[in-house]
Amino acid sequence: MRIFLITFMATFITFCASAQSKQLVADSGFARQALNNCKTDLRYLNQVIGWQVKWPRQWQSIIAAGPETVDEATSTWSQVPAALKLAMETLRLGISSEETAPRAVVIRVQQQVRDLLSELTMVNSKYTFKNVDNINATQWNSLVRENIAPAVSSFEHFLHNEYLPITSTAPGLSQLKGGNKCFSDAVTWWTTLNPSLNEIEEIGKRFIKESRAQLIATGKKGDTVESMLTGLRTQIDDNRTSAKELLAISEIALARAHDKTLLSFSKRTKKEIIVREMPKYLQASAPAGYYGRAQGNTPARYIINPSRPNERRLMAEVIAFHEGIPGHHLWSTYPRKETTTGYNSGILEGWALYSEYLADEMDLYSTTYDRQGMITKHLWAASRLIVEPGLHLRGWSREDAIRFMMENTVMSRTEVEIEVDRYIAMPGQSLSYILGADLILTERKRARNIMGSLFDISDFHDVILEPGVRALPQVRKDIRAWIKLASAGAEQKDT
Repeated sequence: MRIFLITFMATFITFCASAQSKQLVADSGFARQALNNCKTDLRYLNQVIGWQVKWPRQWQSIIAAGPETVDEATSTWSQVPAALKLAMETLRLGISSEETAPRAVVIRVQQQVRDLLSELTMVNSKYTFKNVDNINATQWNSLVRENIAPAVSSFEHFLHNEYLPITSTAPGLSQLKGGNKCFSDAVTWWTTLNPSLNEIEEIGKRFIKESRAQLIATGKKGDTVESMLTGLRTQIDDNRTSAKELLAISEIALARAHDKTLLSFSKRTKKEIIVREMPKYLQASAPAGYYGRAQGNTPARYIINPSRPNERRLMAEVIAFHEGIPGHHLWSTYPRKETTTGYNSGILEGWALYSEYLADEMDLYSTTYDRQGMITKHLWAASRLIVEPGLHLRGWSREDAIRFMMENTVMSRTEVEIEVDRYIAMPGQSLSYILGADLILTERKRARNIMGSLFDISDFHDVILEPGVRALPQVRKDIRAWIKLASAGAEQKDT
């Protein structure tokens, strides 16, 4: 799995501007913007979309493009030592002002930095050119070995020796002065909504209740939710799915979704999506997968985390639909009159989670087991609306959050820990999935009730998809304007 984390996870880095167009900054990427008014080092340390995740992908793009592109890249990436030095100085200020990031986040970032350093210093590092007799390639390789790798090493030592020993085990924002407002602002930044604490938790409870009822409906007489979750965990432990099989299941699911697109949409994407494995250094702290937009001659990618494939088999299809079609890939490549830009987690992740429900309506899940994967994923997504407020407003410990998710989802403890640490690192972000999907589902139900036989699912989807990225309240306005216009047109015909 950002659902990932990752679910992940994804999606976030795809929409970031390239570091090659501006001064290099080693921080939490655009997740920092959600915390701009908060006094926490989570602005600078993030295991999901921090610099140690984003930069290596850009380095790999340089290698893939060939040494001819190195001149501009060298100018940009020669800033790495200065950027990491500034990051360490900033984090030292956080130590003195008691604004350190939670220990769980720091541990994950440090591990990623350590693994990245190991890859940078390998003889055949994937971040260097191999067997190329070219002055540009030689220049780049020297930069990596003599400047970038030592700077990354210094940062890792700083985290290990200075920063980690004094970090707090308290996971949430409630320990900060103004922490409640910080959380509320972060939720609004990610979702473009302004829900109260009670509204967040009530929506979460409603989705949990609905998902539990759906799960029971797939079982046999005498089953309970608890017995079914236990049974699914046993199946997860016992299955022998390989990483290769996980990729194949995802490819088949995406092909099936593409073939059936016109059941619910007026248009289908003509852009290819391929399935690829996630870089190994990310796998331990990353969710199940993420979507990567097409770049140059490289097609769009669904990047799968192949670690623990037996655990990931249950949700393999639902996550493929979330990241691919009818989820992120369809959104990103849907034929529009104008190209849209920008990032808004509320509509992008809301649409992707809505697409999981839509995939069920389109009969895309191949077995009852895969439908149960969808339902248990919704239990997971809904649990976030209880867990995040618990961590950041109600004083829950990390273990409290883990216990709640272990009791209410089918996920392993390892996966739950990755998820909980993501919620600690990115307050508000995980709420955008259910909150966005809830708005779409609610407005769809309202539209059907008002329009009756006039309602057309393809037209409804066009209203959401064609204008592209915008705030969720604007999506609601667009849907209601469409209802009004369509209803007025029908009345004119009748008269």
